Amino acid sequence: MEKNTIRSLDRGLAILSCFDIHTESLALNQIAERVNLSVATSLRFVNALVEYGFLKKTDGKRYSLGMKAYILGVVAMSHFKIHRVAQPIMTALRDETREAISLYTFEDEERVCCQHVESLLSMRCAVRVGERFPLWAGASGKCLLAYAAPEVVEREMAKLHAMTDSTIVDRDSFLKELQQVRETEQAVSHGEREQGIVSLAVPIFTTRNQVDYVLSVAAPASRATPELVRKYIALSKDAARKIARQIYGW
Repeated sequence: MEKNTIRSLDRGLAILSCFDIHTESLALNQIAERVNLSVATSLRFVNALVEYGFLKKTDGKRYSLGMKAYILGVVAMSHFKIHRVAQPIMTALRDETREAISLYTFEDEERVCCQHVESLLSMRCAVRVGERFPLWAGASGKCLLAYAAPEVVEREMAKLHAMTDSTIVDRDSFLKELQQVRETEQAVSHGEREQGIVSLAVPIFTTRNQVDYVLSVAAPASRATPELVRKYIALSKDAARKIARQIYGW
């Protein structure tokens, strides 16, 4: 009985996890394909989730997240301590740099944006909360991987391929880059994931060697001069220390 209950919970959560920042609605057959269940079995779970308000049926026989899911997300955010602590510090950093500020973490073999403050400038780098990116390309990904377990680094290096002309695809060069991140406690990307974008990231330490979140500044390459990048790194490290002190007490 317990095993069946857990399996049902797994399937229900798998269905809810089909929806992300890029997926507003899905047809029943698309849900069934994503969770690897028959259409009939998927329909039973979908109907239950609709009944409880976690899904809603839209026009055209499609499904999207329901009001219960929205409310649960809002409640979770209100209790998400790093969100409450980081928001004013990130806003202050944005005001000093005038550039886009993001907070990233690990999630399912990707880095995901869990908080973002928009640039004050008209030409800006924009990401959305919930948006996902590779761990092996870009400053934030390198910063997270630099403090990750060796097996995680090996897994991600197996995925290396060129996204731009600047993407690091050589294994030895990538390992050397991660070592440099650990030594300097900072990572910089010059268009490694997206051409024309300069980004930097610094770790937010839980302890001296453990990192769950990184703080990032991103700007168009046309205005990210070396002098400004150095300035933004110093400001970001100060902001990261402020967050760490309030979250982890060190």
